[in-house]
Amino acid sequence: MRKKNRRNTDIFSLAFLDIIACGFGAIVLLLLIVKPDLPSINLFSDDSLLEELFTLKEKKEPLHKIINELDLEIDQLKERLNTKNAEQLEIIQKTDSVRKQNILIKDIENDLTAARQSLTEEMKRILEDEDRDEEVGGIPVDSEYIIFIIDNSSSMTPAWPHLLKEMENILEIHPQIEGIQVMNDQGDYLLSGRSGRGSWIPDTESYRKNILRLLKNQTGLGISMSNPVKGLRTAINNHYIPGRKVSIYLMGDDITTGDGRIDSTLEQIEGLNIDKNSNKKKVRIHGIVFASLPHQNLIKYSQFIRQLSLQNEGTSLWVNVPGHSGWEDCTSVDCGWIFD
Repeated sequence: MRKKNRRNTDIFSLAFLDIIACGFGAIVLLLLIVKPDLPSINLFSDDSLLEELFTLKEKKEPLHKIINELDLEIDQLKERLNTKNAEQLEIIQKTDSVRKQNILIKDIENDLTAARQSLTEEMKRILEDEDRDEEVGGIPVDSEYIIFIIDNSSSMTPAWPHLLKEMENILEIHPQIEGIQVMNDQGDYLLSGRSGRGSWIPDTESYRKNILRLLKNQTGLGISMSNPVKGLRTAINNHYIPGRKVSIYLMGDDITTGDGRIDSTLEQIEGLNIDKNSNKKKVRIHGIVFASLPHQNLIKYSQFIRQLSLQNEGTSLWVNVPGHSGWEDCTSVDCGWIFD
């Protein structure tokens, strides 16, 4: 059998390569034809950009410094704000404490006012219900001013040391007052420089001592008539002011009257000591009797002092004077009629 003479086929023959080359060339040609115009970028073509870059880098350091300074200032402001807040909180706490203290003080004042009012009402009730001791009783010490009206007649000579002692005792139970006056039963003042309407002897230790020293001379008070009406009139007219608390201490051992009736003397004193506007007593009148030996006139004089004290919100006291016979002032008259 006859073999056919076949030629071997090579896929990478010259003709094939030509075709491939032509196709690639065509593609390149197409790319060249349709290639867009892209701007060429050259970062290092402009010196100004480099210069600006370095400039910005140089500015970065100061900016960091400014930022740090601002941060530090912010921290300082925060610290100051915290301090102010703490101070404000302390002020608020103190204000609240003061407010609470004021409320507490107000409550205490209200309690004290209520207690004072209650105590005053209780004292009034006790005074209204209490049976006073008509023999001696207690001496009230609520007075702001004290007036001594003294019988310095001759019958009081034995009693004079006792009178000075009682005056000292009375001043001691009034440790601090506004003023003092001393006069006899006729209204003659002990100190002429401190006499007259509205005039008072200042309450000082030296004045108290001088009063007692001057009174050692019994005749230093002028002439006595053993009748306190004139002295009481002088004392009340010259020294009474509405609202002023005044106590009068009437000190003696007997009394004489012009009309022979002791009740008329009480009536005169009653008229002197009534405030017509308030219908209350102007002053408080206490009576102190200095005597010893029993005598009809002594008993009746004591009854007069007791009635005088009761009628004028005062206290009557008896001071025993050993050996005092009394009543020398009645030798020229019949003293028996005084209390008839």
